[in-house]
Amino acid sequence: MIRLAVAGATGQTGSRVVQWAARHPEFKLVAALAAESDPRMGQPAVPDDPTVLLADDTDAAYDVLIDFSTPAGTVQWCGRTFQAGAAFVSGTTGLSDEQQLVLHVAAEKVPVLWAANFSVGINLLLRTVGPVARELGADFDVEIVEAHHTRKVDAPSGTALALGKTIAEATGRSLEADAIHGRSGSVGPRPKGQIGFHALRLGDEVGRHEIHFGGPGETLVLQHTVRSRDTFARGALVAAHWLVRQKPALYSMQDMLAAAK
Repeated sequence: MIRLAVAGATGQTGSRVVQWAARHPEFKLVAALAAESDPRMGQPAVPDDPTVLLADDTDAAYDVLIDFSTPAGTVQWCGRTFQAGAAFVSGTTGLSDEQQLVLHVAAEKVPVLWAANFSVGINLLLRTVGPVARELGADFDVEIVEAHHTRKVDAPSGTALALGKTIAEATGRSLEADAIHGRSGSVGPRPKGQIGFHALRLGDEVGRHEIHFGGPGETLVLQHTVRSRDTFARGALVAAHWLVRQKPALYSMQDMLAAAK
């Protein structure tokens, strides 16, 4: 039985991790963590089950912590997990370079897995999009469009940036130099090699990513849509189940999927 703590347990995805973990035969939920200001503090994390109450801290021993909190929360809980010697899984996006460094430091002592997206489909897309971009070549322009709910605070999404980075690396470009985020005004003709990003915020949209390759006389569009946050929750639990058996290092979903072959 894997002892599990969940940070960001009242969030859109973290709450689904809690619900799925509560009925998973190989996990035992031991802590559900939220911000101190959360109005649900002290209430059962799982309805009608007082075993685990929502809290802003825990003394419970755990084997792995799944984090879907905030960048500041990720730093806090990564540090706590480092001290506890447990594995750390995070799907928090919008991390600064300094915050990402915390994950790298923790990975020297404990296994850490960070992913912008825990969907198996999107990770297959991440594996596919680089070779597609390389085969299409410089005559095809690249535009990445992502759509999420109106409460998402970072843009473009971490997944969109990961897709752009994969394309840039596969085609010998620099994402920092070649990315453009939206367009406005008299911008002139589109430069060759540019990677465009466009972020849509629409109602309760869970997550949609499109990569448009436009070339002479034709357009190829690769699209992935998530219809439920349960997709992310199940993927995070699969990642946690795999990670507790790994040596200290910084892993990705690609590492996990490759190991499962």
